[in-house]
Amino acid sequence: MMAGQQFRREFSVFLNEEVKVELKDGSVISGILRAYDPDTFSLLLEDAVVKGQTYKNVMINGDVVSIVYLKEKKVDLEALAKRLEEVFPRLVEYRKDLGVIIVMNRIRVTEEGVEGEPGPTYDRVKKIYEEFIRGG
Repeated sequence: MMAGQQFRREFSVFLNEEVKVELKDGSVISGILRAYDPDTFSLLLEDAVVKGQTYKNVMINGDVVSIVYLKEKKVDLEALAKRLEEVFPRLVEYRKDLGVIIVMNRIRVTEEGVEGEPGPTYDRVKKIYEEFIRGG
């Protein structure tokens, strides 16, 4: 695969995600990347914040873009623990101080994923985690 094609494929991961765009003049615009031109890398941001003001849509010419950052999604472990509690009543412990959810005293769930012995319970917890991350 040519480098340009791979770059375009990788950049498409940014679509529908919150990004921060640094322009060549040093200014910063953040918002949700809704579209981009693969030839010029011009960008369309939704709910964009520009100098403290929010705009429904902002189009940015690719010639002025310096850096595009993909904002990291934080996992709401407390909400995930509540979801797991629905499936595993009284078997879920959320340790906010450690950033971990413990299911049945043997499966650990963190922002990074699910850890534990493979088996039906692990598979179920992992499925719930993945659905939660996807927003399901």
